[in-house]
Amino acid sequence: MRLLALVSLVTLVGCDSEPDGPLPIDAQEDGVHGRIETQGGRDVLYLWGTREEMGYAEGALYCDRVPGLFKDYLLEHLVAEHSDYPYEVARAFVLAETRYEDADLAELTAMYQGMIDTCTPEQLTVESTFLDPREGGSRVLELEDLLFANAVADFGCSSFTVWGNASATGDTIHGRNFDWAIDPQGTFVQSHMLKVYDSTDEGARWASVSVPSLAGCLSCVTDEGVSLTMHNVSGLDPEYDVDISPRMYAARAALAATSGANDVVAAAEEVLEARRQYTGNNLHLAFPLARGAGIGGVVFEYDGGATHADGQVTVRRPGQDPDMVRTDAIVAANHYIVREAPETSGDSFDRLASLRADIDAFEASNGGVEVANGRGMLEAVENGYSGITAHSIVVDTANRQLQLFVAATSTSPAPESEPITYDLDVLFGGLP
Repeated sequence: MRLLALVSLVTLVGCDSEPDGPLPIDAQEDGVHGRIETQGGRDVLYLWGTREEMGYAEGALYCDRVPGLFKDYLLEHLVAEHSDYPYEVARAFVLAETRYEDADLAELTAMYQGMIDTCTPEQLTVESTFLDPREGGSRVLELEDLLFANAVADFGCSSFTVWGNASATGDTIHGRNFDWAIDPQGTFVQSHMLKVYDSTDEGARWASVSVPSLAGCLSCVTDEGVSLTMHNVSGLDPEYDVDISPRMYAARAALAATSGANDVVAAAEEVLEARRQYTGNNLHLAFPLARGAGIGGVVFEYDGGATHADGQVTVRRPGQDPDMVRTDAIVAANHYIVREAPETSGDSFDRLASLRADIDAFEASNGGVEVANGRGMLEAVENGYSGITAHSIVVDTANRQLQLFVAATSTSPAPESEPITYDLDVLFGGLP
């Protein structure tokens, strides 16, 4: 895991969609390219324009919510409870070995500028005994805090994609659990939202399940119905320890590259090969059959082992899983299957075994996995870390819908919650 590796030593293991109406927060009139609505009782943040315009808008609209999320989740939970180092040391280690692309850095810098232009220093002040005592346990949130937060993504997770005979619709259905350590206060899940981007710089529109100030991709889907979900892997021994690309931003860039691409897999792979990684990732890319030449998904097994025969990325395609040779489904968790010898036991192996068995069973019983089956499949998969399943999604490409499940508390897994169903055409139609 990234924080474990870089800090040496951290023990991280890691309804209907009709709008309820806009909140009285719309910065468009002030030249900020964003607005907040509530849909299904949860925030939907619309962002449009250049990277800097979108970053500034998010910072301006959510500046008063970031300090609490930083304090409860990142500072006092992830670092204080799971690291052997004080926060300031952990931050220094990670940022010394991280290199943000210029556009990524510009977006986060603009986000911070939007925060300090909109909120008072008191609103941006964090008080905690885990801050450097020389600061008196109190200081204003800094840009480096945002950079650190966006660079330490360590996530468990399990996912599946089915199509053809394995799918009751015939087209692609993609589901994923996002497993991670959640702070006891539940601030992380309470802050969950959907961000809808129209990025003129990246030439792409997508929706991201995220929290304020995290601008990369965890669980994302484009307006073309292409999904990308991120999973942690121990990975091969890295060949790089500097200029590491934050994995959430590598995932975002790969997804954006699929927009309008003739070959979505090749477009995403090219981006990933150019972005250095320290640890391992399974990036699960799912797409409508019309975009995939007869297949609905692949898994990028991706790490910093650049002298591997495949470079940094091994594309695992349907049929290459020795425990599921069918060519109309693919699954992912927290180990490699093609890039190195696959696991034959353990938690990650068991989660994939559950998904494989369900896919076969639903084909036999009702002609394939139905969208409604996704929830039960995800609920049956045990959490991949010592935390909880923070959110789950099911993407139905045939009907262009996204189901989002968010954990109600820090102790109740996301699939136990009732979903919000977003119509992708309505969702992206909300952009200017």
